[in-house]
Amino acid sequence: MFYYRARGPVMGEAWVSIGSVNNAARLSVTRVDGASGVGVRQLRFHIEAICCDEEAARRALWFGGTLSADSLGTSSGYIGRLFVEQSPISLFSVGSTQTFTLVVDLNQQQLEVIEEHRTAGLHFRFYMDGTTMLEGELERIGVGSFEHEVSQSDWIKVLEQMQYRRTLLLELETPDIARTPELAQALTFYRAAEKHYLQREWRNTTESLRQCCNALVGRPADEEDTEADAKAAASDLRKATKIAAVGYRQRAEQVRRALKFMCDLGAHPEVVDTHKPDAAAALIMVGGLLQAWR
Repeated sequence: MFYYRARGPVMGEAWVSIGSVNNAARLSVTRVDGASGVGVRQLRFHIEAICCDEEAARRALWFGGTLSADSLGTSSGYIGRLFVEQSPISLFSVGSTQTFTLVVDLNQQQLEVIEEHRTAGLHFRFYMDGTTMLEGELERIGVGSFEHEVSQSDWIKVLEQMQYRRTLLLELETPDIARTPELAQALTFYRAAEKHYLQREWRNTTESLRQCCNALVGRPADEEDTEADAKAAASDLRKATKIAAVGYRQRAEQVRRALKFMCDLGAHPEVVDTHKPDAAAALIMVGGLLQAWR
């Protein structure tokens, strides 16, 4: 049994029906945040419940439901089952309020799918159910379904709270920034690139990665290698291999030069020349370079 105050789900709020009273209580989203656990993340919706009728007062209320989102590449957009962190909820009198948290667990794969299909913010749909005690027995209560919009900027904050991408792409171990100031500066630019990528700013992603490659060798972010410099360095390395063993650090320097050229926007003057696959590839390769830079 579901009660709808309007035709279709209502943005940001749901009404609870108990017995013959349709508007016994109202639920509304106050904020959204994220949390990180061991192998799992949580998406957390903070809900305010308001008692609107005596029928909802002094009763134990249990809520649950399912969560979905639009445009995730599936027909239903189903994400997972919602549960209340602390249950049951009790409203003591008409006009009183109580806050609780609806939580859904997410794994890395689900977040990757969401990020693959997300074009801006996210539009969530809640399908709620509930129970209460009526005359000593558990009885289902009606809860109106509702929707909630999370802007892109707020969603990025949620991802940061979940520590999404705190580990580099391809599960690369985050470099130790305490080893050298150059590495610390490079990692700062890399984090900026990750943030631009989440904001779907492909051109700014590659620009931050170019700055990252420069910072690894202590150069100013806007300093460029000339084509002659790159050719001379490659030639010197080939000559060195004929005399003695060449270590990974020296080889990594050639990779750094190549990646910096790949991310050089001067070679791609038009904004439309930089696409998501370009930014993603550069992000992965520069992340790997950071691991080799020991």
